[in-house]
Amino acid sequence: MSTPQSTSTEHLSKEQVAGLLRHKQRRAIIRYFNQKTTDYTSLDDLVEYIVSSDSKRGATSVGHSKRITIGLLHNHLPRLADAGVLEYDQRSETVRYWGDSRLETPLETAPSNKKSI
Repeated sequence: MSTPQSTSTEHLSKEQVAGLLRHKQRRAIIRYFNQKTTDYTSLDDLVEYIVSSDSKRGATSVGHSKRITIGLLHNHLPRLADAGVLEYDQRSETVRYWGDSRLETPLETAPSNKKSI
């Protein structure tokens, strides 16, 4: 879902856009918001979506949800926030997506089970 603030990442190079889309969890975050009619969600809902997507491909184990949460908090959300794509509020554990067509458009044609590099 693109929002009026979707121009926030116009300063990103093609290499930076590719880097942001390189990992499956960052792609999943963007897909989540593209499929929803909102630009705001809880961390728990985002984790549940990613775990559900992974389980459809057989990637579940004990502790999987915890690993997803840690990866989001310490890697993927900060990277996307630094790029101006979203904002994560630690106090309320919520994510606000600003949107960006440069990140969304490649995902519309890419398979969702693409492996991370």
